[in-house]
Amino acid sequence: MLKNKQILKNIQATKCPKCGESLSTAQIDTVFKADTSYIAHAVCTKCSTSSMITVTLNGSGTVPIYSDLSGKEFKKFLRMPGISYDDVLDLHLVLKKESIWNLLHKKEK
Repeated sequence: MLKNKQILKNIQATKCPKCGESLSTAQIDTVFKADTSYIAHAVCTKCSTSSMITVTLNGSGTVPIYSDLSGKEFKKFLRMPGISYDDVLDLHLVLKKESIWNLLHKKEK
């Protein structure tokens, strides 16, 4: 219980990186949770800036995110496998043959 109180206190002390408003009233979606830390996606209630917050028992920090992804979408993509070098090379070969515009408008079979 003491851990949760300390983490909540650290969230309240965290400020929006854009406008400086406290993120205590922000829309917060936990992306990752461990025993002594949280990583969360926060949307400032004042300016709507998205940030990633790292909160530990010792303090907190924010990293601004320039993305239209929500916290739920961040969690979804964290569970997906990474992109390999072969994936990138395969895409490169496909793009040499056909424009990305045509590929985006093709219907999948």
